[in-house]
Amino acid sequence: MNKSSGHPSRRHGRLSIEMPSLRPPTRMLTILEAITSLSIALAIPAPANAGVSILQPPREATTQQPLEVTLMYSADPQMPGDFDVPAQITVTLTNGDVPPKPVILTRETGAPDHLSLSAGQFHAVHFLAPWPEWARGILKMDVVDFDVSPVLIALTRNGFSTKSHDIAVAQSAQPSTSTQQVGVAGQAAPQQAYLPPANTRPIPDNATALSGRFSLFEPIYFADGSNGTEMARFQFSLKYRVVIPDDPRSRGLVDNLYFAYTQMSLWDIRAHDSPFHDTSYMPQVFYYVPDTGWTSPIFKQMSMMAGLGHESNGQDGPESRSIDILFVRPTWEIGDTQTYHLTISPKVYYYLPSRKEDNPDIADYRGYVDLLIKYGSPDSWQLATTLRKGTKSWYGSIDTQLTYPLAKLFGSAWGGYIWLGYFNGFGESLLEYNQKHWIARIGLSFAR
Repeated sequence: MNKSSGHPSRRHGRLSIEMPSLRPPTRMLTILEAITSLSIALAIPAPANAGVSILQPPREATTQQPLEVTLMYSADPQMPGDFDVPAQITVTLTNGDVPPKPVILTRETGAPDHLSLSAGQFHAVHFLAPWPEWARGILKMDVVDFDVSPVLIALTRNGFSTKSHDIAVAQSAQPSTSTQQVGVAGQAAPQQAYLPPANTRPIPDNATALSGRFSLFEPIYFADGSNGTEMARFQFSLKYRVVIPDDPRSRGLVDNLYFAYTQMSLWDIRAHDSPFHDTSYMPQVFYYVPDTGWTSPIFKQMSMMAGLGHESNGQDGPESRSIDILFVRPTWEIGDTQTYHLTISPKVYYYLPSRKEDNPDIADYRGYVDLLIKYGSPDSWQLATTLRKGTKSWYGSIDTQLTYPLAKLFGSAWGGYIWLGYFNGFGESLLEYNQKHWIARIGLSFAR
């Protein structure tokens, strides 16, 4: 309680996040925004009758406008509230190419450093900073010292707008508005002017050059099993993005160029000296767009990949195996990708003749399509099956993998998945592409 006035006092209210909202260019707060922000802040139990909420920035931004975070201060409808408004707040930004870096946002020009709100009143305060020169692509933003979830922002670097800068200068000269009554669309406080950043984009060093450009590709797992013969199987796979473009929606060839490497081994882990039975080395280079923007009543999202792939087992003589392929791989997501949904991903390829001398009849057993079908949820079980049909007779294979998050079994501190696998058909390894067998395994998956 405030001893001098007898009114409740709240220096820092409970914090809540409002869903993304686009504020009009005139910086007017709508009645809906105001009521929604206040209701979210008051919906969370708190020892005081006041709240501070953060209006989440839009999911897409450009460098023609500054980086902005808006704090909404609101008093209880029945009681007044007092707030200290900081001069600055800090956020951290990363696009994965650099470690999270702090960015200091300054309170808008003319905004008060203390607010005394009557019952039912609210006031929005904007904090601004120029976008760092290195920032581009999909950025993750964390607001420091506030217990809120990080947000993702797609930033397009499209130069600096003189017009927007002139507007910011003009607004900064205006006096700050007074507190705004709930239910009345009052004008938000003016925006602080900012200058365009210098062209000083840093070159990533050895510690950060790879972090944002590497990402998962194929599943990563280790499993052991038996069909009378013990044979472990493990795989790891990563892809590397050559260029992070200024526009995340770019469809340029270089902007979407990836290198990938996958290695899958069969390991006779219980035999004397634990020899590797066979290993497939699979480098690839390809063009990849994770979301083409194409939708239909059937599928909600479509990605596209096309490129050149190599696969070999590194052997000499009669055990040497290798192929080169040109491939196209569209992927359709059917249903809500945040919950249980179906994924269909056919990889259609053509064998380059220069690399078929070690296994000239491989298409008889493997065919020309790998059909991946997945069903499951990102936070629960997932069943992924790859089907192959050879061109000869009924040759082919089925390779199915069921995964389930360890966090569901042992708590949220756990990562990874329990992995159950079954293979039946020809060519689990490149060495034995023309030999049929089956095997079941259990293991641990690190990525699926």
